[in-house]
Amino acid sequence: MPKALLNPHMRLSFTAILALLAMGLRPAAGLPQCPPQEELLAKAEIVVEARVKSLSIGESGFLGTKDSPTRWIRADLEIKRVIKGKFPGKEATVYGAVYPPGPFGELTAMALSYGFDGHDTFEWELSRREIGDDVALFSMNACNYHKFPDGAVAPR
Repeated sequence: MPKALLNPHMRLSFTAILALLAMGLRPAAGLPQCPPQEELLAKAEIVVEARVKSLSIGESGFLGTKDSPTRWIRADLEIKRVIKGKFPGKEATVYGAVYPPGPFGELTAMALSYGFDGHDTFEWELSRREIGDDVALFSMNACNYHKFPDGAVAPR
């Protein structure tokens, strides 16, 4: 599209999108780094082998403060087996805010490979986060243990 047809705001937005695509979404340098995966596995209470049945990004519907994110990522997991701890269910839903970034590239790859037996499972820590009185959710934004197949790991 010729520059004359783009207003300055559209050019700036287009440039920002291209820059993000070129750099990739990575945690900012000032954010604390997560411990190594082996350490996270040792501390994890519940670890499952799972498949991503569905992955979506949308408005959460949660009421929060003015600065709370409203768009959340939701991953519906099918539990194949429990690796560590106890989890009686065969399904779990994991939620995460868009920032700080979690392993969304890997989760997307796993959602796309659902049904390719032998290539569609990964290890995931079900990290419970209390959000109110008697209300909790499984979070994907914390430093969670995860182990994806080599083909699903996004470059960092």
